[in-house]
Amino acid sequence: MLFRSATHLNLAHLLDNTARQMPDREALAIHTPRGMLRLSYGQISALASQLANGLRARGIQPGDHVALSCPNTPHFVVAYFAILRVGAVVVPLNVLLKPREIAYHLNDSDAVAIIAFEGTPELPIAKMAREALAEAPRCKDLLVITLGAGTPTSVEGAVTLDEVMAGQSP
Repeated sequence: MLFRSATHLNLAHLLDNTARQMPDREALAIHTPRGMLRLSYGQISALASQLANGLRARGIQPGDHVALSCPNTPHFVVAYFAILRVGAVVVPLNVLLKPREIAYHLNDSDAVAIIAFEGTPELPIAKMAREALAEAPRCKDLLVITLGAGTPTSVEGAVTLDEVMAGQSP
């Protein structure tokens, strides 16, 4: 059996392998207000590649730590695999954390960026992440997953995932 180092073999390789073997096979199915959303392994792989390329273009490098604060949506899966595809380390954060707690985890993990779901008025995840950045000087980038494709973010100074992925190769 051939063993590879952790930098050469991670969970993103499992997605790559499955997407190559069964690109049209359904990987995710989720109920939305507009009906059922279904994504194949090929679609998830392509989206993760686009985001990974966008992260690289923003300076994220292998070994960097990237925080991810997102509820259980397809966005989480795409962002998780994109971070791994770059060779970076995923730092998953509970979406219920308050700004002080987010800052603690960003500092403790040496995160250089955070990807945060926009949230809702009751749970403004991205706005809390923005507030936390004031106490986490190493974390320079806030990337916001908006509620809909092409939707601008209400978080000042943040970039949307759509903007990061725009023009990137799948």
